[in-house]
Amino acid sequence: MSNSGRNGRGGSRWGIDEYQLDAGAAQKGQSIGQAAAGHREIREEEMDNVTGMVEQQYTTYCYPEPIENIQEQLDKGDFMYGDPSLFSALLWPERRPRRDLRILVAGCGTNQAAWLAYTNPECNVAGVDLSGSSLAHEAFLLQKHGLRNLRLFQGDLREVTQIGDEFDLVISTGVLHHLKDPDEGLRALTSVLAPHGAMVLMVYGASRRVGVYMLQDVFRRLGLRQCPEDTALVRDTLEQLPPYHYLNWYRTGAPDLAHDSGIVDTFLHPQDRAYTVPEVLEFVRRGGVAFQGWMDNSLYYPASTITPQSPLRLRVEALPPEDQWAVVDNLTLRIARHFFIACHPERVDRTRLDFGGDEWLGYVPVRHPFLTVLEEPCIEPARNGRLRREGIELPYTAAEAVLIQEADGTRSIEEIIADPRLDQHSPEARAAFAQRVFKRMWELGHMFMTKPAVGHVGDSTRGSRSI
Repeated sequence: MSNSGRNGRGGSRWGIDEYQLDAGAAQKGQSIGQAAAGHREIREEEMDNVTGMVEQQYTTYCYPEPIENIQEQLDKGDFMYGDPSLFSALLWPERRPRRDLRILVAGCGTNQAAWLAYTNPECNVAGVDLSGSSLAHEAFLLQKHGLRNLRLFQGDLREVTQIGDEFDLVISTGVLHHLKDPDEGLRALTSVLAPHGAMVLMVYGASRRVGVYMLQDVFRRLGLRQCPEDTALVRDTLEQLPPYHYLNWYRTGAPDLAHDSGIVDTFLHPQDRAYTVPEVLEFVRRGGVAFQGWMDNSLYYPASTITPQSPLRLRVEALPPEDQWAVVDNLTLRIARHFFIACHPERVDRTRLDFGGDEWLGYVPVRHPFLTVLEEPCIEPARNGRLRREGIELPYTAAEAVLIQEADGTRSIEEIIADPRLDQHSPEARAAFAQRVFKRMWELGHMFMTKPAVGHVGDSTRGSRSI
């Protein structure tokens, strides 16, 4: 699950103030926002104030849909992209800088800051949002779960320096693409990122949202507003679309459209934009940070989408990585949201992974926390096994199983290929085989790679769940 927070957009600046917990306002029922605030039409004189319009939207239609119990959602298998309890090895390949991370959630919405405080009790979390209703539900979760490591602030993310701290991890998902000037928002977040910090961002992807913008144009021409009657009209329109409409492909991956808040956020939002892969990379550069990597490589590398050894696959793999990512996005049209990691330019070289040369032998493979075995491979009779992660299945051989099973987050690849079960092969053959397997697992997003520590505190949580 990726809960997208929201914050100030365009218009005049709003400062940041610490959100004062109100036991009455944070009780179940009032915390949801709609019941407390009710619906209010946006007045004509407010139309030029996009920040005010957005604040009103997320007061009336709190987004994402509020949850009542974080543990129950975890038990269902939900998670947050960028959660360091799951993704430390991906965020810091050179090792997590400290255990008690300082985390900023910029545009935390209804749930995100409380979720990260709950799953990372050793860390200190600050959540910022423009919507008081969204923060009221964060406060409800804070009190329900006793989250003493969470502070909440109401205001504009562009004024985030007013919090007066720097952060090891900055998370802002589904926010910057709603700003009048996304570059300004990114520069503000960069200004509070610690030198060793990581920034997890999400912006809309252009390829899969083509149908969304067609319908946004329709509803804008019809003069639809953020009100119950027009939200119902949007739903009725969606049901009348022909099967070949571009939006239907988008809908298959948009469960939030089941809720009015998702309908409003997708089709009636006053301002948003989407990005191609090259535009994401340029956006990051303009923000004064460096592109570190994708949260899920499988969406961007040809390993998961193009037939091995096909002429197309060979031509795509000959391209620089940035061009591979753009080609795969345009071929598959799968990406409605780009989740990626950025960091300060001075740090980025320490995060780079390269399966050429010999450095990769020192990498420590870490299995993705949700990688599971559906079926073990068999030698007699010969039968491949099957791995699965978030709906992606991968066949694997008995020989590959040795490497995958031993990738427990504590041993380097060089140590793994010394396994006695591989003794029948020459050292050169073992190294070449391991290079192919681990590079493919990394490109598929099934494994992360950490690097030998250089002056960094080890992270005792960098191991993964057993498969």
